[in-house]
Amino acid sequence: MTEGLDDFRRRIDECDKALVELINKRLGICLEVGDFKAERGMEVRHPDREMEVIDRAAAHNGGPCPDDAVKKVFRLLIDTAVELEENHDIARPEK
Repeated sequence: MTEGLDDFRRRIDECDKALVELINKRLGICLEVGDFKAERGMEVRHPDREMEVIDRAAAHNGGPCPDDAVKKVFRLLIDTAVELEENHDIARPEK
């Protein structure tokens, strides 16, 4: 019965792997930003910039994902980045 689903599942698995790789690449850059800010005594959180990033992500959305879902994903990414920037110890070491 799942025979016809195997190709779909394989394609979804490939997308999931790529998403995790991109998320970790993005968060790695955010850790570099955190170091840059810490060295200069800068604040980690900048609400205006956060909204700019979220709005830009939604503007790039061509569907079928609803804009609200894109905004939630980017809010989670930003909150995770801030948490990592503030506490490098929680960053998972590379395998």
